[in-house]
Amino acid sequence: MSVKPANNIVVIMPKGYVNDLGAERLEHVCEQFLAEGLKKIVINFSEMQFINSIGASVFTGIVQKTLEYGGRLYFTNMKKIHRDVFEMLGITKHVSIFKDERDALDSLPEAG
Repeated sequence: MSVKPANNIVVIMPKGYVNDLGAERLEHVCEQFLAEGLKKIVINFSEMQFINSIGASVFTGIVQKTLEYGGRLYFTNMKKIHRDVFEMLGITKHVSIFKDERDALDSLPEAG
């Protein structure tokens, strides 16, 4: 997983298979940035191949934590299968989805 914080935005790029440990690490990283005051989290799915049911449930937790902290979550570069699963779980109601990372960053004010 790579992480790029900048101003009030952090971009997280999970890699490979998001399963038990990878999903927990992703959740921990998101919560850490939220606790530090970074309220805008962009998750770039371009290098994520597979997510299992535990990984998907962790994304539900990430959405909930983001809402609790008053933050916003943005997903980019999603494969159709990931988007379909997240729609089925109701996650997409609480996130903004962009075609790619650049589109997301261009639409976000960096401060605030």
